[in-house]
Amino acid sequence: MKKIIAILWLPKLLVIMLLFTACGNGGAEQGKTVDPQQNSTDAQRTVETKITDIAYVNFDSIVQNYDYYHDLKREFEQKAKKKDEEFNSKVNTLQAEVMTFKSNYEKMLLTHSEAEEQQRRLGQREIDLKEEYSKIMNQLGEEEAVMSRKVIDAIQTYVKKYNVDKKYSLILNAATIIVGAPSMDITSEILSGLNQEYIANKAK
Repeated sequence: MKKIIAILWLPKLLVIMLLFTACGNGGAEQGKTVDPQQNSTDAQRTVETKITDIAYVNFDSIVQNYDYYHDLKREFEQKAKKKDEEFNSKVNTLQAEVMTFKSNYEKMLLTHSEAEEQQRRLGQREIDLKEEYSKIMNQLGEEEAVMSRKVIDAIQTYVKKYNVDKKYSLILNAATIIVGAPSMDITSEILSGLNQEYIANKAK
């Protein structure tokens, strides 16, 4: 059996292309044009306003350093390890019984009917274990997906709440950006706020 513990929380599952769109003033600005008669100072101010209306976060970095993510990962690993140990115990028991059966059969310590009955019973046990293994894998996979969605939802919810005051028109995932000004990176602010919020909620 492949180790169930290998099916762990994978950060790559969380690195998705997110586009956080806030209800800001971006729509109101759409359609405005710069008057050709404006001086260069006014034009520069307009450009700066548009640039500072956008921010980005390194989503992967947030996940990797988010306390909530690590707690969920730890819980998942413990559950997967426990299931792995329980399943391996059943496999070892079956293997021991198979070895005993083979030994008794070779020594002719079983009647023909006894040998057939034990062989049938051991074969069914093997089928049952294979089915149980599939169920365990499916269950862990489903739980892992749910945990991933919980972390993503927590981050998205916090970012939206954070943006109520900040009023960015766009908050992008750095994975979609080739070059970005460091001044537009709000990763540390988001991560700090997320962890503070999570610690406060755990204390309640």
